[in-house]
Amino acid sequence: MASFRKNFTILMTLQVSTYLAPLLTLPWLARVLGPSEYGRLSFGLAFTAYFISITNYSFSLTATPKISINRENRALRSQVFWETILTQMALAMAGLVVLVALTSVVPYLEENRELLLIGYGQAIGAMLIPTWYFQGIEDLGVLSALVFLGRALSIPAMYLFVRERNDVYIAMAVNALVPLLSGIAICAYLWSRRELDFVPVSVRTIHGRLKEGWSVFMATALADIYASSNIVILAFIAGNVAGGYFAAADKLIRAALNMLSPLKTAAYPRVSFLMHHAKDDAFAFLRKMFVVQGTIVSLISVCIFFGAPLAVKILYGPQFAPTVDVLRWMAFVPLMAGLADLFGVQTMLPLGMKAQFSRVLIASAVLNFGLLAVLAKFFGEQGAAATVLIVETAVAAGMAFTLYLQGVPLLKRPIPEGASTGT
Repeated sequence: MASFRKNFTILMTLQVSTYLAPLLTLPWLARVLGPSEYGRLSFGLAFTAYFISITNYSFSLTATPKISINRENRALRSQVFWETILTQMALAMAGLVVLVALTSVVPYLEENRELLLIGYGQAIGAMLIPTWYFQGIEDLGVLSALVFLGRALSIPAMYLFVRERNDVYIAMAVNALVPLLSGIAICAYLWSRRELDFVPVSVRTIHGRLKEGWSVFMATALADIYASSNIVILAFIAGNVAGGYFAAADKLIRAALNMLSPLKTAAYPRVSFLMHHAKDDAFAFLRKMFVVQGTIVSLISVCIFFGAPLAVKILYGPQFAPTVDVLRWMAFVPLMAGLADLFGVQTMLPLGMKAQFSRVLIASAVLNFGLLAVLAKFFGEQGAAATVLIVETAVAAGMAFTLYLQGVPLLKRPIPEGASTGT
């Protein structure tokens, strides 16, 4: 528990930077770029997020438990590290080839080729930041400090270099350089520590790691993809301006969700360890998480709903007035997402329920694309916002129902064996 509290504190500090950096640059970017170019930037970031998801390949969920269980074994720890990082490298290179091909054949993507290629630096940076390794060894201090520094420096960079609408390319470059430079620094730090031995990895092994994590990747990647696709598809259907209004609200919702990441990130390896060694303690821990996390996300959602007009006025200005209704539609997304995380990532995955977890998210992705195509066409940015709320609610309900069917004692204490049930 001491390491959990320490990592939670470190991650909370880091996540404050994740929350503050966009908020401190949002007013400037919104006013300088305007709804159209801000929508274009958001489209580029959302499209690049596809490749970040592919590069990460859900290793934070599959590699982290392996590192955690074998943290005292240098040989096994090194083996997991090199298998994972080299698999990520192969995915990043393949993704770059795909991006170049797509921007050569799809007209809208071809118009934004330069923007997307600049943004791909984020995927390369994701490859260079082995968060899953530091989560597994429960030592997140240096990684958090380096990432924090990069995000802090991005704030003055935005104000200094993004001065007019055409500077959308510079804004994208700043977004790409933060993970890229942070990743280089983290790799240099790992090399200097010399706590890992190099382990050669064959193509066959890389294929094995991809096959092993496929079900979890499909589920988590689909969740990331449909979250990013809301902006991408909306921009295709309703244009950059509607995309800008939606992206402005989505940015605030994602910032709110990121505030919960330290708690989730610190809890996951702890729950995985306890499920492996002391299952009753794991469920006791999860029940505490349900109270704490549920309270936090409920308060966040209520604050967003009632504070939407003031937030939009302060952060974006009158030209983004339609964003108020979008933000109110999405206000309770943090509540639903927080519950889905508790039921899914924190409970189903440590219990080995990967197939059920995947099925819920795959079904939700299908629901998302179907609803979005219809609602975005007729209701624009508000239709996209309603889609997000409906889908997140469906995810939480689906995972809760799955746990109920499996008889998982998440919200109640199990009756001890041999105890009398009474009449």
